[in-house]
Amino acid sequence: MSRVYIARCPDYDPQSVAAALHESLQALAGENALIKSGQKVVLKVNLLQAQPPEKAVTTHPVIVAAVARWVKRAGATPIVADSPGGLLNVGILRHVYQVTGMAKAAEEGGVALNYDVGCTRRSCPEGRMIKMVDAMRVVAEADAIISLPKLKTHNLTLFTGATKSLFGTIPGVTKAGYHTKLPTVDTFSEMLIDVLCCYKPVLTIMDAVVGMEGDGPSGGDPRHVGLLLTSTDGIALDAVATSIIGIPPLSVPPIAAAARRGLTTGHVKDIEVLGNRLEAVKIPGFKRPRARKWNVSDIPPFLRSWATRQLIANPQASSRCIACDVCVENCPVQAITMIDKRAHMDLRRCIHCYCCHELCPHNAVELRQPLL
Repeated sequence: MSRVYIARCPDYDPQSVAAALHESLQALAGENALIKSGQKVVLKVNLLQAQPPEKAVTTHPVIVAAVARWVKRAGATPIVADSPGGLLNVGILRHVYQVTGMAKAAEEGGVALNYDVGCTRRSCPEGRMIKMVDAMRVVAEADAIISLPKLKTHNLTLFTGATKSLFGTIPGVTKAGYHTKLPTVDTFSEMLIDVLCCYKPVLTIMDAVVGMEGDGPSGGDPRHVGLLLTSTDGIALDAVATSIIGIPPLSVPPIAAAARRGLTTGHVKDIEVLGNRLEAVKIPGFKRPRARKWNVSDIPPFLRSWATRQLIANPQASSRCIACDVCVENCPVQAITMIDKRAHMDLRRCIHCYCCHELCPHNAVELRQPLL
């Protein structure tokens, strides 16, 4: 039975975070049982965009610094790594690290920041959708991975956490190719489980102090949750996290994909929840993303094309669009063009992956509900 520890962490005060982390690690396996001295440990954070910590788009730097200090006490070498959405180069990484607070976390926690933009391929023998995954070299060569996702809703997969976090190890715009090859939420979710099984993080620590509700993973609203969730099983952790915010775990496509493989039942009753009781920490009224109010996979196949057009939210550029071309460059199916200095989405070609909404640095791509 997988175990998930729920620790209360009311704010990002370093002492609060350190206490919650210590409590969680002691309960799960003891502070030094998960990593070994001499290991190179990648702290796989969520750095989707260059957004400040208060926007709740990225993993908070105080949590990253606390985990880095713990890794160093164990005699291992931590390094912070992620591939933000869009292009990947040293200049972009430097900017993202600065804006998200990772540069400060590196200084305070004594941790290195990854600037190696090299990539490689890694075998995924357990994969169903993919047998080889494109990977950041620093992640592929690590001795251990600690995943540090942020609790957020997601317009494509309903929820983003441990089961989606490792998609960020796929470098730069290569991610768009995965959306193109796997255009449905079910096939995309199967691929996410492939990547998770390929890397097998030794530990997942979810930043659930302030999460994101609504149109996540970048356009939603910050929502105080006040928790730190920790587990050696990321799928079980996501099942507990979704239950806390009122989303049935099996309604989340990646968790459902994991259940089809027998990696989880998707039921919290089959998980050993430690620390605080689940019922005591549930958050009422957590807003879901508009794009995922309907689950098209539940609709008969012969009606899905029509249902997608009639029921699923469509991306549309608002007056905030400044024609920066980020959406054009990252659309997996080249369905976006600039017309009169505003992005225009061709909904006949759109696969509703919402990369444009997710990656827009100006929050200018809105999700419009069809009339029905």
